Amino acid sequence: MRSNLNRFILLCLFSLAAALPATDAAAAFSADAAVESTEVFVGESFVYQIQVQGEDAPEQPDLSRLSDFSVAFVGGQQNNSSSITIINGKTTRDVRRGYIFNYRLTPKRAGTLTIPSVTITAGKQTARTRPIQIRADKPREIDDFHFELSLSPDTCYVGQPVTLKAIWYIGGDVQQFLFNLPILDDPRFTVADWDLPVDPNRKERYLQVPLGTGQTIGIKEQRTLNGRPWTTVRFEKVLIPGSPGTFEIDESTVSFVAVTGHRRPSSRSMFDDFFGNRAVTEKFVIPSNTPTLTVRPLPVAGRPADFTGLVGQYKIEAEASPTTVKVGDPITLTVRVSGPDYLDPVTLPALDQQPALARDFRIPSEMAPGVIKGDAKIFTQTLRATHDGVEAIAPISLSYFDAEAGEYRIARSEPVPLQVSATRIVTAQDAEGIETQGVAKSELETWAEGIAYNYEDLSVLRSQSAGLSHWKSSPYWIALLAGFPLLYGITFSITAFRRSRNADPKNNRRRKAYAKLKKNLKQLDISTPDADSQTGAGVLSAMREYLAAKLDLPPGGTWPEFESALQQRDTDEKTVAELKALFVTCEAIEYGGIAALDDTGTPLGDRAAALAKRLERSLS
Repeated sequence: MRSNLNRFILLCLFSLAAALPATDAAAAFSADAAVESTEVFVGESFVYQIQVQGEDAPEQPDLSRLSDFSVAFVGGQQNNSSSITIINGKTTRDVRRGYIFNYRLTPKRAGTLTIPSVTITAGKQTARTRPIQIRADKPREIDDFHFELSLSPDTCYVGQPVTLKAIWYIGGDVQQFLFNLPILDDPRFTVADWDLPVDPNRKERYLQVPLGTGQTIGIKEQRTLNGRPWTTVRFEKVLIPGSPGTFEIDESTVSFVAVTGHRRPSSRSMFDDFFGNRAVTEKFVIPSNTPTLTVRPLPVAGRPADFTGLVGQYKIEAEASPTTVKVGDPITLTVRVSGPDYLDPVTLPALDQQPALARDFRIPSEMAPGVIKGDAKIFTQTLRATHDGVEAIAPISLSYFDAEAGEYRIARSEPVPLQVSATRIVTAQDAEGIETQGVAKSELETWAEGIAYNYEDLSVLRSQSAGLSHWKSSPYWIALLAGFPLLYGITFSITAFRRSRNADPKNNRRRKAYAKLKKNLKQLDISTPDADSQTGAGVLSAMREYLAAKLDLPPGGTWPEFESALQQRDTDEKTVAELKALFVTCEAIEYGGIAALDDTGTPLGDRAAALAKRLERSLS
């Protein structure tokens, strides 16, 4: 009874407080900055965060003054909160609005570097962050790891694709790593991904390689260096120089966490290995070599007028279907261009600029983009012969610069034979089925055959009423009148439902995260004997995507970011510890190849699903 009375009194007090005028207390507009670490290596990325108070929609700042760092924006998010306090009957509402900008900075040189003050603007308000000093040390080489870059070829012409190959030699156990290649951001080069041929029977060889703020595909291999066997990770990029000169490729780095020893803990835990020892890890950053690329200018003498910048050795072939047509019939022309390994820059020659084709065919102004299949790029185009004298599709010319011969050349396809016949024009007399002989008559006649044979007079028409009185009594009219309000109601309900669902994109993302995780885990193949090495990267990627959505973090987050967000939400310590163990296991599988079963023999995918199910209850 007393409990109910107390609740009633509290309810009355809150109702009274709500009826009283409230005083708003809002934070003044300001900005500050923070970094993940103030001591890093050259080439090692770290998080730089700008925290704005007083506004939740500021303009993205200009960081072009950070010349000592490579800058990558990795997302932003609102940071709003509100609270109400009641003191001596006075209600105060504290509304705080804010925004957080997240960046990844990578030092370009060694020494004490300063991140300068950054100006933040929101409407007519401005604020400045404080400058931050960073100490960047030079990467150092260590015996058990080696990072090597190579160029093929190392001498080329402007516009000639060059393969940049990166190989990391691994002589110990690693848990996570990140590559940083400054050359990929050099404006003097066009950079493209290298499409590595994937063997579906050896999927365990391939892995996602973290590269800057993105990823690329790498291959795990076994190699020998200086008489010693190594496990290696290899990936390749394509560089296309845009200007002549001699370029020394800037020093690249790979940062990683390596196991340097083991210690026996005072008590067994889930992080212990089979022998009861806990791994001792250390972070390293090692440098690469700095190969040199010599780029020659393309000669001006002998350059064809239709030269588009292709450098290499090319071959062009053509075929058509059908080859027996009438004037104006569509002909599908298929053009196959082969040559260097990298064919992305290849475009279909301008067919309407080739005199023989333009003379005999009608050619669309828009040309279809090509598709790379195997060792060639395939183009398809529709042509139409303009007269019956066409006997073949003339050879198609493709101009290129032969880097080996050092001269311009023209590749030509073989002519494609055609049989083109004239088209007979169908007249109105043909359509009526009449045969005209002699001079056309001026008087009208009744035809007893052809289309006219089916004509009948107006007597076959039946009179039908179409007034308002007829419509009112029609069931179709009644259904139509009732249908419009019903259709409007259904449309309005669907629209309102969709708007409410999409009003908060972050909430929508959080709501769908669990279903998407289950779908991603279900698609993983865990039935083969080597399932661990095949699913480690998949489970890790799925869990990262799930946690980023549930915790309102940018995609591609790291475990420290997830752990901090989970702790702020008072997540059960046991769940956080088991989740950390899952991340450690996934990274070890992906990069080190250890077993994916815990002490109870639970498969990796089942562990992830069970943890996500537990998190759903605590994070919802």
